[in-house]
Amino acid sequence: MSEKKPLPLHEYRDIKHTIGNGKPTILAFGMSHCYSCLAMSKVFAEVLEVHPDYQIYSIDSQKDRLVSRDIYKLKEMPVQIFFDASGNEVFRHTGAYKKAVLDIILKKYGFE
Repeated sequence: MSEKKPLPLHEYRDIKHTIGNGKPTILAFGMSHCYSCLAMSKVFAEVLEVHPDYQIYSIDSQKDRLVSRDIYKLKEMPVQIFFDASGNEVFRHTGAYKKAVLDIILKKYGFE
């Protein structure tokens, strides 16, 4: 059995234009040395294997600390921020959760 891989990291400046482009978007903020952040990233990577058209981006909060601190006011990790197709923040979660819970949240916020 192969090891699940986390999402590739993106810089906020490279993906911010996708927020509000007509598709729901998730920004998953975390840190490379955080166990819960890595676990959550692997869950999102699993979702993208089934739904490669979803816009889910992993952002390293240490490298993009001004974005995570000043724009999104994050204080703990991991944090997932869900945006609707128009770019409005509709849900924010701090911590990690299992794929079954994520599936419910994705359906509720327009990822279908």
